[in-house]
Amino acid sequence: MNKFIFNDYFHEPQKKIAKRMLFKSDNVIAFILNIAKGATLPGHTHLESTLLLQVLEGNAKVVTDGNETSLQVGELMQVDGQESMQVINIGEDVLRLFVTISPMGSEAFAKDADV
Repeated sequence: MNKFIFNDYFHEPQKKIAKRMLFKSDNVIAFILNIAKGATLPGHTHLESTLLLQVLEGNAKVVTDGNETSLQVGELMQVDGQESMQVINIGEDVLRLFVTISPMGSEAFAKDADV
């Protein structure tokens, strides 16, 4: 059993995005994605993985294969790995997303990052 406190992984991005890992196993990774005001996570795919995105703070616009979906605090979105996904912070503050990816896919996804 592990207990996690989301606020411990909230981070002010020094650039545009600060990713902070919560959990990693052979089957799943979980992390907090902190996206600066006005910043965009560029479009990308996750191959054969499934993503779950939950907004913890802020407002997002998620573009999947050209389709736009607005997300607010408490809303959860599932994205198939083959879909091209882009996340845009449309709020007035840092956007904070809780993200899971399963299966993990590339080891490169399982690290803290500042971009």
